[in-house]
Amino acid sequence: MAAAAAGLLSKKAAPFLSMGSIFVSLAVSVASFAISSMPYTVSAPWFYLLGSGIRFSMLVDGLSAVMGSVVAFVSFLISVYSYKYMENDWGWTRYWFFFTFFVGSMLLLVFAGNLVVMLVGWEGTTLASYALIGHWYTDEEERWVGDPGRKALGVQMWSTPSQAGVRAMVFTSLADVGFIVGIGMLYYASHTLSLLSIERNMGTIIQVLNSKGMLLPFLIAFTMGAFGKSAQFPFHEWLVTAMTGPTSISALIHAATMVNAGVYFLLRFAPMIIVASAAVGAYSAVSSFFTYVLIIGALTAFMMASMAITSNELKLILAYSTSSQLGYMFMGIGAAYFAVPSIALFASMSHLISQALFKAAMFMAAGVLIHEYSSRYIKDMKGAWNEMKITGIAFALAALSLAGIPPLSGFWDKDLILEVTLESGNIVAYVLGALGAFLTAFYIFRAFSIVFSGKPEKEVKEGSPIEWVPYLLLSLATLLFGVFWYYPNGGLSSYIYSVISTRSIVVLPTEAITFNPADVALSVGISLVGLGLALGIYLKRRELALKSGALIALRNFLYDRWLINAIYYRVFVNGLQWIAGGLRSYIEFGAFDRFYHVYVPRAITWVADKLRGYQKGEISRLLITMLFGALIMALFVLIVMVM
Repeated sequence: MAAAAAGLLSKKAAPFLSMGSIFVSLAVSVASFAISSMPYTVSAPWFYLLGSGIRFSMLVDGLSAVMGSVVAFVSFLISVYSYKYMENDWGWTRYWFFFTFFVGSMLLLVFAGNLVVMLVGWEGTTLASYALIGHWYTDEEERWVGDPGRKALGVQMWSTPSQAGVRAMVFTSLADVGFIVGIGMLYYASHTLSLLSIERNMGTIIQVLNSKGMLLPFLIAFTMGAFGKSAQFPFHEWLVTAMTGPTSISALIHAATMVNAGVYFLLRFAPMIIVASAAVGAYSAVSSFFTYVLIIGALTAFMMASMAITSNELKLILAYSTSSQLGYMFMGIGAAYFAVPSIALFASMSHLISQALFKAAMFMAAGVLIHEYSSRYIKDMKGAWNEMKITGIAFALAALSLAGIPPLSGFWDKDLILEVTLESGNIVAYVLGALGAFLTAFYIFRAFSIVFSGKPEKEVKEGSPIEWVPYLLLSLATLLFGVFWYYPNGGLSSYIYSVISTRSIVVLPTEAITFNPADVALSVGISLVGLGLALGIYLKRRELALKSGALIALRNFLYDRWLINAIYYRVFVNGLQWIAGGLRSYIEFGAFDRFYHVYVPRAITWVADKLRGYQKGEISRLLITMLFGALIMALFVLIVMVM
């Protein structure tokens, strides 16, 4: 609000007020680690709901302190980048208003002390993302995502900014229906919305819902919003087309903010569910739920990585990558019930931090590359390394972390997720995750090779320091986070692990983090094979020659996103249109319209004809009719008075 007000008075004031407010949020989030009495709450009266007083409650514990610091840190650097990247944009003030509103909503969600406050922040990010994804709502073709004119199953495979903004709202809001239903079921079972009270009563909540056979439906409904926000199958499609927004917004949404809200939500409630279900013995339904989380995460990780290996749009490759990496986080959370919970949940949180660092860096670097080459397609980019070495270094470091190459941060947490998945005993999920790791290294170094190798065919230059300093810092951060992740004496991981496990609402028993050398060798080997294969093929800007009809069909299947978007349109959009058309033809026009415009007029005409035949102008007949009418009215009044 302040950014918008400042923008009305002075266009130059809006970004500084926005950056300043986010920096203050960063300082407060970091300072929260000094609170010795975690979990710490502060609240004030707000409003009444169903006879109960709802308080505006904020909660600071280990999980929210870590998450809030990551969100504020990455958001602040993106805001600095935005100052230069968006300087000539015609929607300058509107951009800064929704940017600040988005970050504020995300931080409200993170530090919420009850589900109502969390829901306000949750839906605030939805509203802001709709506006930011559709920022260029005039829909010029260069703002589109997808190939103009390309269709699959007769359905268009490109999206405009205005379409993409609506898609994001529809997909996430549809998932949020389940979230809201879950909140209602939770309130029915516990009569509380406070996170601290929910934690204390989670055993009772599980017993009540399990006794009615509603525990598994509750868990699925309650977490459905998390699957939608974090773009997990089948809600992943909104994230793909969100690339129509400014690249700075792609970095904001796909790094540490909105898409990670679902992971944060599960990290918040999964420990409660695991501890309480063990205490009350509700194994079956809870076990099925965590298996569901694990399998959906593994499927999403593999599926989105497979789409990325054929994509030609730089931002689209990174979007697929985001959804895929979120899948790994869901794998860790799903495995937590079957492995050591504290280690598995920490692995997902660590990967969230790594993803925030390297993915924000990659998106901001991509924004500069797209601007310099005036194209979003990697095939139109060439030789960027010659004149854009800073961007090349930053992108390379981030790509190595994404690929899981040691010692960068992405290596430690992705390997840990694969190890806890293997420990869970779910071989299918492990195989999908391992294949996804191979494809990840392949697609990101395919993009890197095509963009940075060769000699440039047009003049390009390094971006402004205001642009490259933020993403260079983030890429160096992912290197340093990796170097000091495990060393010395447990390193940063030990500190973060301790804060999350012992200073959060739920205190989990901790065990030492160890790595199996055989699993590490396999994980690194898979990534190196994918990386080497990509470099070997694409450093010379070669493309794989697909001569087989089956391979061409497979390539088109992957390029068209497994046809899922086309199926959605065929089944839901076209199907609902067909149903609406049928209802319009047979009900609105066929039944109601015919009734009101045909049968009712005919009935009135028939009655009028009969009355006209009776009314012949004879005074005696008119008097008798009036008397008869008066008697009926008097009788009606008498009946009413008696009743």
